[in-house]
Amino acid sequence: MRRLAPLILAGCATLADGAPGLDNPPSARAGPFRLLGVGELGQERVPPNAVDDPTFALRNPSILDVDGDPATLAIEGYFAASEDDAGPLAPSTRIVRLTAADGRSFARDATVVITADPALGWQGGTVGAPSVVLGADGERRLYFDSAGGIGLAIDAGDGFEVLPEPVLTPDHAAWATGPLSSPGVVLVPGLGYRLYFESEVDGVSVIGVASSVDGVAFEQATVAITPGGAEDIDGAYVGSPSAAVGESAEGREIVFVYYTARSRADKQSISMAAWFVDEPLDLDKSGAAMYGPSGGVLVREPSVVRFDTFTLLFSSQKKARDNEELVVTVGVSPGNIELPPAE
Repeated sequence: MRRLAPLILAGCATLADGAPGLDNPPSARAGPFRLLGVGELGQERVPPNAVDDPTFALRNPSILDVDGDPATLAIEGYFAASEDDAGPLAPSTRIVRLTAADGRSFARDATVVITADPALGWQGGTVGAPSVVLGADGERRLYFDSAGGIGLAIDAGDGFEVLPEPVLTPDHAAWATGPLSSPGVVLVPGLGYRLYFESEVDGVSVIGVASSVDGVAFEQATVAITPGGAEDIDGAYVGSPSAAVGESAEGREIVFVYYTARSRADKQSISMAAWFVDEPLDLDKSGAAMYGPSGGVLVREPSVVRFDTFTLLFSSQKKARDNEELVVTVGVSPGNIELPPAE
């Protein structure tokens, strides 16, 4: 794994989307992110908390651009949820959906889209860590983790139907000594689906990746990101990946993989690696955190949505160091953007 070129490291929030003639990953709208402030969230939300629901402990966001058009702001947010009033540490047994017309101000009426199915023993009574993408035919594909691997539910227009078997299991990753969890799926134009996920190798956290043409039958997985590098951003831990496709000023497609990182000094953040699609599959790590909250709130499970002029980062974290309640915060890149009025 290589390290991102100095251009992206120097000032990720201010540089243009790659200088003409330079083959560097674009930095504008890729990060770092500043948290939203007063007036930038609607629906009577208290910024930067896009979601704060102690009843269902909503967490682990996956954000879907409803029409795939970065010029429009309507999104859907999918969140892991516990049983009513079960508490923030209870396992996730369902995945719910919220909508936002302005890209960030979620309505409060949640719709349950799937629940753990006792008839599917591989789920082990849990469904969580959603990752939602628009499929090749415009259908919604909801990937999620369970006890026995990564599952998939497809909504072709009349509600989500869960496939009877997981699409990624430990058989796909014989090297993994831990469970496969926290999927982050992206559809790369012309190449098919890439499923990033969290696991371990002999007690060391890693992020793996598996490929598929149809998003159902995945090839054997390989390790994509390991801890460590020149900067101590992720020297102790990497996990909960989320991927998105962007484009440089020269029209080159890039896959961004955001992930949870923890340094050897125990500082947790959201970091990022990137891959030019027209080059061999090799992620380049950023040397700077994309979002680094203070106070030990254990941020994880990032999800980004890229619009024409800005990108939003949603992530799950504790309300405070000494408060186990979970919230989903939202930040924006570039940090000097003036967001349109909240709805």
